[in-house]
Amino acid sequence: MDSTILLVDDNKFIVDGLKAILSKKGYHILVTYSGEEALDLMERTVPDLILLDISMEPIDGWETLERARRRPESAHIPVIIFSARKTLPEEARRKSLGVADVISKPINTGLLIDAIERTLKGNRPGTGKKIEPDLSEFHINIGFERHLAEH
Repeated sequence: MDSTILLVDDNKFIVDGLKAILSKKGYHILVTYSGEEALDLMERTVPDLILLDISMEPIDGWETLERARRRPESAHIPVIIFSARKTLPEEARRKSLGVADVISKPINTGLLIDAIERTLKGNRPGTGKKIEPDLSEFHINIGFERHLAEH
């Protein structure tokens, strides 16, 4: 595949699981654990796609995306956002920040991979095909549930 994906999430467990799954699919994964780290990295490296969590501190994913869109080197990069927040699709439309797709947590890795492939090919969401979950999503979702219980 040779595509480089920047994964931005403050939950190490989710990052580790997604990195393992996406690396097995042939993607080169760059990891940052905050919006600031992601913005710093994008000054030196331009990924093909950004997977961006919204609920992070000290700056959330929306602010990270707004700041990335103001920079010439990152303004064009497609972004897939993901979060446990249920208002995410409406927020994405309202903010008009050029979000390619929205994935809800807990993550269905089959849907995520489909969204990544469509976005990298420049296709719109909604292929209409049934997406089966990857068994490895169990690992990520257990970690996500533990993270929610701890916070």
